[in-house]
Amino acid sequence: MNRRNFLKAAIASGAVIAAGGALAGCASNNTAGSSTGAENVVGTAPVSFSDETDVLILGTGIAGMSAAMDPVEAGHKVMLVDKLERVGGESFIACGVMNVVGSKMQKDAGLEVDPETNWQKFLPILEKKGETDDMDYKHNVYVYQTEWADRVAADYGAVFQPITDYMGTGAPTSMLLPGNGIGDMQAVLTPLQKGLEKKGATYKLNLRATNFIVDGEGAPIGVRFNDEKNGKTVDIKAKKIIVATGGFSCNQEMVSTYLPSQARLGPLTVNSMGEGHQMCKALGGVYTHMDMEANRMSDLAQVTVWGYFSPQVQVTPQGRRFIKEDQSHDSPDAAAKLGLGFWWTIFDDQAINSSQKWNVEMNMKGNADRLVGPCSTLEELATAMDVPAANLLETFARYDELVAAGEDTDFKKKLFLQSLSAPYYAMKHFPYRYKTHGGMKITTDSQLTDKDGTPIPNVYCCGSTVADSGSDLSPNAGSGLISGKAVVEALKA
Repeated sequence: MNRRNFLKAAIASGAVIAAGGALAGCASNNTAGSSTGAENVVGTAPVSFSDETDVLILGTGIAGMSAAMDPVEAGHKVMLVDKLERVGGESFIACGVMNVVGSKMQKDAGLEVDPETNWQKFLPILEKKGETDDMDYKHNVYVYQTEWADRVAADYGAVFQPITDYMGTGAPTSMLLPGNGIGDMQAVLTPLQKGLEKKGATYKLNLRATNFIVDGEGAPIGVRFNDEKNGKTVDIKAKKIIVATGGFSCNQEMVSTYLPSQARLGPLTVNSMGEGHQMCKALGGVYTHMDMEANRMSDLAQVTVWGYFSPQVQVTPQGRRFIKEDQSHDSPDAAAKLGLGFWWTIFDDQAINSSQKWNVEMNMKGNADRLVGPCSTLEELATAMDVPAANLLETFARYDELVAAGEDTDFKKKLFLQSLSAPYYAMKHFPYRYKTHGGMKITTDSQLTDKDGTPIPNVYCCGSTVADSGSDLSPNAGSGLISGKAVVEALKA
């Protein structure tokens, strides 16, 4: 089926809305406030644009706001729209670990690592995983992460935790963290939000995108929204549209279809419903890598990152160590593979007094129902955790042997292979699904394509709407910059 016939079918079903009623030989020139006076499908209101902008961005998370940077700085009218009643999407509640190298902050701390050089080291990892499609796009995402970090700090006032706080402690310096450390994404995203507003960007909230609006040639010229407050239809016209609506981890039907292995897990968040995916597909876009397994996550997501910054021991409900602790995503995957319903992170004052003190104290207070301790002995800790004391004592005896030997031959832990001491604490985790990696097929400059690889006019995708968007925030930021730069160039034409 060619694109014209595909769009006719989509319009007939109401999945796509035509300004003017039918797919004709000429484009509609509707302006803000105009109405076509014709309905396309029974129950579908005629198009009536109430607003108009140069660049319309669907989603206000880190990808969407990053996509706004170049267009607004170039003087274009930029509008960011979100279905929630607040800005930031799910990025505000993220751990905030950003794998960035070569930023000014790192250079100022004496870390001279070049993004291009590091990219060459990253290539074999992608090749081993078989993720070699459109390497130019992946390269640009990787490099733009560094540009993004420098720009949001210098031009928007975003605050990152000083690298010297954890430099020299054994923690990785290839990570940037927000303000107070893990979990403080407001320190980065709030200045970016306000800075974009000062530069002329506008935000509209409580509007859920439902359909693309196309002209007589089938080119997207706007988006229809549902006002979540009053149920009214809102049509906004735009020259260029950037879809940054996140993944589909909260859409049970999509997860069951594409990631059945995670269908029985609950979603960590509630907002990643895949609306952008579905809208782009209705327009003729193509899904790719939808079955790529996404990392599971603990429902205490921020606690899983502590192992990068302080010593800890993770154990099963039987008190057995089962994973290396210097990672953030492998524990729930291993728990699922082993059939564990939950697992524990055991820590001591070294975590409480670490560079991530702010986050540790916040999670201990905010998740008191999951916290046991302080306990003066391992036997007391085992009783509080309801695990066999003999198992836990054996686990710690073996762990201390590995520490003394200076090598974790059991699980290959590299960071913070250090013993724990009383008082002991433990926090209980449950596995959840968190992120999806499947998304839309795009060009190297992030333009949406059809099944033949032909770019679909005026629509760009970034963040978790794009396939294989990475497991932390910085690739989403980098992909947002790609889309923003692309629309700036397209608007010059």
